[in-house]
Amino acid sequence: MFNRLTLMFIHGAGSSPVVWHFQLKHFKGNAIAIELPGHPTGSGCTTIEDYAKAVEKQIKENHVTRPIPVGHSMGGAVAIELALRNPDLAGLILVGTGARLRVHPDILSKVRENYAQACRLVAQWSVSTTTRDPVIVGRIAQEMLRINPTVTYGDFVACDKFDRTKEVEDIHCPALILCGADDRLTPPKYSQYLHERIPGSRLVVILGAGHGVMLEKHREFGDAIATFLTSL
Repeated sequence: MFNRLTLMFIHGAGSSPVVWHFQLKHFKGNAIAIELPGHPTGSGCTTIEDYAKAVEKQIKENHVTRPIPVGHSMGGAVAIELALRNPDLAGLILVGTGARLRVHPDILSKVRENYAQACRLVAQWSVSTTTRDPVIVGRIAQEMLRINPTVTYGDFVACDKFDRTKEVEDIHCPALILCGADDRLTPPKYSQYLHERIPGSRLVVILGAGHGVMLEKHREFGDAIATFLTSL
């Protein structure tokens, strides 16, 4: 079905393929938005490895021969896992993520105690304080509310257990690392770490954007990916 380079967009914890709305338009014909198990249908996973296996299954089902995983946050952890398991990937794009993803205790506790409040908290932390776009904050919170709290909690547990700080040096496919300059959930130092340890990787830091960089600055985000694709 897809015989060209295919971008496989992988959403983050408590999210869904809807978050890639702009990117699916920008790269129409060359993009698939992956729905991780439980987001919003079915049961979720509690390890990054299991989510990676689910994505591998979708790659096979869609007959993608030259996949480029594009992972955001938890989806970035999944993309890292895919790159380590499949060294022949056509490329790799990591967005607002890290080789280790420790979760703030306040988020874990609030997801279990008051899910609606947790969704609002994550949404607020996802947007740059320089813009604080209430529309984007509202969309992120609304989308999280569509996900079963148990699934979202499992996502954050999976993130908290994830640690590939040593293994990322073994990634050798072409890699682009993207992040928002104002990201409070996975600060730019996480992306810098990946850049320093993934050989030949490129780092792009987008100003005026936070953790939700693909929503806040979707044009700059799309341009960065398009430039990367021309180098492959």
